[in-house]
Amino acid sequence: MTFFAPFALTFGLMLVLTAVIAGWVFRSSTAPLAYKIVMPTVLMGTACAAPFMVSPMMGLPVSASFASLPDKAELLAFLPHDETHLVDLWLLSGEGPPRSYETRLDEKMKKTLRAAQDEMSQGRPAMLKKQAGKGAGRRAQSSGDYSDLPDDQTEYVLDDAVRSVLPPKE
Repeated sequence: MTFFAPFALTFGLMLVLTAVIAGWVFRSSTAPLAYKIVMPTVLMGTACAAPFMVSPMMGLPVSASFASLPDKAELLAFLPHDETHLVDLWLLSGEGPPRSYETRLDEKMKKTLRAAQDEMSQGRPAMLKKQAGKGAGRRAQSSGDYSDLPDDQTEYVLDDAVRSVLPPKE
């Protein structure tokens, strides 16, 4: 059990209690029937959804399929979980803050992460980009859009274009 589970339970119970109280108050009010039904229902919906919005806000890894990961990003850190075949990736993509993702860990990803770790240990950035695997068709390779490919046909590789631009560390 993680530290998030007791928080989600407590926060959810508080919001459920708020929804029950709002339902009781609206029941005895002179508001139209639609408001008496819709308002507690909306409050109950937010009560159920709110605790699960806290993980991304706190920077905890969010479960993501490989297709939902950014096409090109700088790898800042990673934490593999070999026994569950998952990996936590901290990626910097674009101008926003770094995001953390939890995704599948297979042999191709392990190989890429080992190479990225070597790059980072020498002081160079490890830029990852999506690339179609051996089973993907030519259409995806030429267009550069890998969102329609299944997860097992796409993989992260180190971006060689970034490595060649930077001078070697002395």
